[in-house]
Amino acid sequence: MIASRGAAAMDTGETAQSPLACPQCREVDQVQHVPAVHQGGRVSYQGLGPAYTGTTGYATPYHGVATSAVSSALNPAPPIRGASGYLVLAVLATIFTGLAGIVALSLTVASEHISVIGQFWTWIWPALGLGMSVLGFLQYAHRSRANTQMRQGSQRVLDVWSRAWFCHRCGMVFFPETDQVIPLHAFRAYLWQIGDYRV
Repeated sequence: MIASRGAAAMDTGETAQSPLACPQCREVDQVQHVPAVHQGGRVSYQGLGPAYTGTTGYATPYHGVATSAVSSALNPAPPIRGASGYLVLAVLATIFTGLAGIVALSLTVASEHISVIGQFWTWIWPALGLGMSVLGFLQYAHRSRANTQMRQGSQRVLDVWSRAWFCHRCGMVFFPETDQVIPLHAFRAYLWQIGDYRV
């Protein structure tokens, strides 16, 4: 019975569709695993390039990573941005605020008849330093919190990302268990929603 059904399928030209066939074009020859597409679109390069100091030329090494547009669009997470710069800014601004406050206080005590304009210009610098300090600490806290949330959500994102497939012919992402294709920008938004990324 099974053999007769197989023979009938061969006679009518029917073939079983691969579970990895693209739901849009129904082909499998241009389908590739999303992690493989992402990794394959990243190429490291290095070499020597010319550089000049005045009239003297010399060779300087260079290196980097070239990333294709598709690989970049399939990145499972936004890059983690450093927060240490904001912390350094906040600390320096705090030191400046303290020094400027000491100077302003000394000028205020030493001047018996200081005008309102004079008081303004005396205390404007400590006020600006305090504002920069508060802003730096707030930005540092925000960036650190965002990076922590990104790390916590990365595993959930990778679990979904590793099950996705990409069709080079259609430029669409899909999951074998569904019959729906997802554009690249929508796929990224979907991953960021799963990871609860806020950048």
